[in-house]
Order: sequence, then C-alpha cells, then structure tokens
Amino acid sequence: MSVTQIVAHWFQGSGNQYSTIDINVASIPVFVTTVLHGTAGQGTSYAGIRSYRRRPPSGPDQDVDFGGWTTWPPALFDRMTRITLGTATTGNQTAWLLGRFDFWE
Repeated sequence: MSVTQIVAHWFQGSGNQYSTIDINVASIPVFVTTVLHGTAGQGTSYAGIRSYRRRPPSGPDQDVDFGGWTTWPPALFDRMTRITLGTATTGNQTAWLLGRFDFWE
C-alpha cells in the first residue's frame, strides 16, 4: 500500500460548546491526524476526531461515535466514508483545528 493523496482541512470553534465539521471521503483506507494548532482566550480547548462512518469489507456501514471530548482520539486509520472532526471549548475560548488526511491504496 502507498499514499495516493494528502489533503488538509482546518476550521475554528469558539464559545462554551463543541464545534464540528463533517467531511465525506472516498471509501478507501484513510489515515487522519488532528492537531490543535492555536487557541485564544482563557479556558480549556481540545481538538480531535468526534466520530466516523466505517465501511467494513462486507456488510453495512457502521457509525462509530467516540462520545465526550475527553475520549476523542487525535488519529485514526480505517476504511471510512465520513469523518467528523471537532473542537471543544469553554468560556470565551477559541480553538483552531487542523486535520490531515492521507489516502492509501
């Protein structure tokens, strides 16, 4: 297997909430890495993978939800069709997330 394409997405979230972005991807193996690349304000901020839709070799797609922000992983490798990246912020905090997608064949 080799990497056929590398794509990056970024976004920001602020306030006392989760902010998410859904990204649809081709149904091939994908390695996703997230990083919290900046914050502003006081409080807690976190970035990671909130959920994804797994495409197994046989059978229907499976939704995988990682629950609350303290259990969001920073990286994931699987065959998927959708991934949800998220930031969790408190108070008057702003957080910026960068997600890198390595597509494999």
